[in-house]
Amino acid sequence: MENFELEDAVKEVMDGILPKKSRKIYEAQYDTFVKWCCQRKLENVNEDVLLKSKTLSSSTLWAHYSMLKTMLNVKRNIDVSKFYKLSAFLKRKSEGYKPKNAKVLTLDQIDKFLLEVPDKDFLMIKVALIFGVAGACRGKELHQLTISDVTDMDHALLVNVRNTKNNVDRNFIINNSNKNGIDLIEVCRKYMALRKPETTHSRFFVRYEKSQCTVQAIGKNTFGKIPQKVAEYLNLPNSTLYTGHCFRRTSASLLADSGASIDVWKRHGGWKSASVAEGYIENSINTKKIVADSIFGLGVGNSTESASAHQVSGSAVSASSASSTSSKNNILQNTIDGANRLLNIVNCSNVNIHVNINTNNKDL
Repeated sequence: MENFELEDAVKEVMDGILPKKSRKIYEAQYDTFVKWCCQRKLENVNEDVLLKSKTLSSSTLWAHYSMLKTMLNVKRNIDVSKFYKLSAFLKRKSEGYKPKNAKVLTLDQIDKFLLEVPDKDFLMIKVALIFGVAGACRGKELHQLTISDVTDMDHALLVNVRNTKNNVDRNFIINNSNKNGIDLIEVCRKYMALRKPETTHSRFFVRYEKSQCTVQAIGKNTFGKIPQKVAEYLNLPNSTLYTGHCFRRTSASLLADSGASIDVWKRHGGWKSASVAEGYIENSINTKKIVADSIFGLGVGNSTESASAHQVSGSAVSASSASSTSSKNNILQNTIDGANRLLNIVNCSNVNIHVNINTNNKDL
């Protein structure tokens, strides 16, 4: 009896390793692999068996590898991570592969849609656009949003995003900071006020037709098509590439262009990895402009636009013309004066300057 109880306890722990949200997908992938082995009368699973995979795209191969690695470890205690030939094969298959990322909207395109499109037919889409971009929301997160997740604080809307893909709950604010004076809060309030009292569910987004809300909640697949509808109205090329991930990528790109730090960027979207943030910042047009200015001698200090949009930070700022002196105060003052001349700081706001003074210097 004790052995059976021990086996059940071990099974329960091992089953807990599988991600709850995608458990069925993992199990289906494992079942497919087992059937494939049975058809070929392959009893033992080894590296050579796994190398006999179908010709699939790089992203699909890596997804299958990840799921099988977990399932084989749970079900058969096989550590696939030690199959080095398999890892090398997957890396080779990835060479030259470029993932198809959702296209992003510019701030001008967003403003144009919000200003020009009539509320009669597009009010719900406007609100989904505002929420999606303001909170870097995935389509599923918009779908799961409830009325209790949205709080009207008079001057702003506070939105809580729960049960996210990476299990990082977050919240964001919608206010009227739009440069073109679009009243984002009132657009959202107008939609919220049309909610029918007889609606029995708590989903925030409900269908909107002919200036009226219905009681039917909007499905997950509908949110995946909303960015494409926005692109079609704006007559943007390749509108089908504006997929359900468009709003999240748009939010990340706009934040990267604003010069926000990686820490702020990660908190905003709930990203755990800095590498994703660095990718957006690397592709930021404003960042590329600053790099170009630096290469051709303009520098951060001579670009008022760049200085106001980006944080100025440095590991050490020193004055090249500071004269040697035995007085610590004079050296510090010369350093600050030199930094002021170097950066040419004028008409700036919200600029953080980090100055590291080497206290080990014998002159100090």
